[in-house]
Amino acid sequence: MLKNIDPQAVRRLAAQLRGLEVTEERAAQLAVEIARVNEAARAEGAKNDFNDQPTSFAVTLAALAKR
Repeated sequence: MLKNIDPQAVRRLAAQLRGLEVTEERAAQLAVEIARVNEAARAEGAKNDFNDQPTSFAVTLAALAKR
């Protein structure tokens, strides 16, 4: 289940961290995408173990990004 991401938080972070002004409509779209990426990262992270190769999580995320 996707966690809700606050579009207003997306707008604030875009402005604060990247100096970008994002419309309310675009922030809502980005919030959905952020929630999807977050859920995929959490699911993959749950499959990994602290004893795994340190780069395996990054490699998995890179492979998911290419889908």
